[in-house]
Amino acid sequence: MRPLSLLIVLLLASSLAFSQGEFSGGFKAGLNFNNFDSPEETSNETFSTNTGFHIGATVVYSITDLFGLKAELMYSQKGTQYGYDGPSYFSFYVENTGAIIYANGKRRSDISISNSYIDIPLMVYYKVGKLELEAGASAGILIGSSGSGGITFSGTTQAGTPVPEFTTGVEYAYYSKERGIDAIIQGTPISLNTLAAIRPISINAYYESAPNDGKKFKTLDFGLNAGLAFYVRQGLYLGVRGNFGLTDMTNEEQDISPVALGPGNSYQTRNDQDTNFSLQASVGFRF
Repeated sequence: MRPLSLLIVLLLASSLAFSQGEFSGGFKAGLNFNNFDSPEETSNETFSTNTGFHIGATVVYSITDLFGLKAELMYSQKGTQYGYDGPSYFSFYVENTGAIIYANGKRRSDISISNSYIDIPLMVYYKVGKLELEAGASAGILIGSSGSGGITFSGTTQAGTPVPEFTTGVEYAYYSKERGIDAIIQGTPISLNTLAAIRPISINAYYESAPNDGKKFKTLDFGLNAGLAFYVRQGLYLGVRGNFGLTDMTNEEQDISPVALGPGNSYQTRNDQDTNFSLQASVGFRF
């Protein structure tokens, strides 16, 4: 069943139950332990856990004393710690002309990616003593996307000029419009192939970019949720929830392979399925 269909089913179920239950509200906040579920292109590519937070409001509709529905409106940070260490390439721009000098060599990347969503989970819950079990679906709207870290590279230009090892800081704003040479935040001169080129000191998200205006991450994300809450006392609870992404969150035209350039020194894109995973630990209160 499609993610949108799951949301519609939950909405219909809630509307059918409204004639016999009662409403209550609350809020929750806590930490997210995030990762991307992505097919690693090579053993040199890694995705590991990073940490964010969530905060939001809850509306609960109790159908019986044990069973009911709830909806949430949450701000939630998701993402991953991305790493790559292996054969790769780097692009250098010639001063004044904007021509590109390509180099092949070894790259080491370590980038923390943080995506901020407005999440709207729709859940069914069932109480067992002090425990509350829950399951449902959610829709997320991406409102912010950034990355920080560094890229270290050394190698040789395709014309044979050595490129000594250097490190470029990354200050990625994935909603930015700058591409190529315009994505250099700070640079320093370097002589390559007898030409005056720019060695980046820091770059924005689309320094190495396919020739289009697409963004790295899609605006909408859908997923399934499952979790439980333990009520410490009336109204106050501790909760754990897993959020499992269902849809590919990356745009293929900006999902660039770090391994090698394609024909004509083009950037190779990847048509794979990259999904969010988030484990949430919360403290909440229900009125």
